[in-house]
Amino acid sequence: MVDRLIAKGDTSTDAVVESALDLMGPLEVNPESLVELNGFVADGGDFSWKSADDIEKSTVRVSELLQLIVSLREYQYA
Repeated sequence: MVDRLIAKGDTSTDAVVESALDLMGPLEVNPESLVELNGFVADGGDFSWKSADDIEKSTVRVSELLQLIVSLREYQYA
């Protein structure tokens, strides 16, 4: 999944959250959940896929984001 996000080239937190939600399945989340996801990811700033170090750091953040997505009520009951 991370490889797909890297291929898309998204770097903004909002775009990465939207892409991650799309990759997890066409999932509609309520606005409150979306704000929480964006807020969590925004704390780390934009994503970068330029160097191996950037990719490693961004991969950790994406992994955390995916864990949050699968814990959402909307995902659990989809």
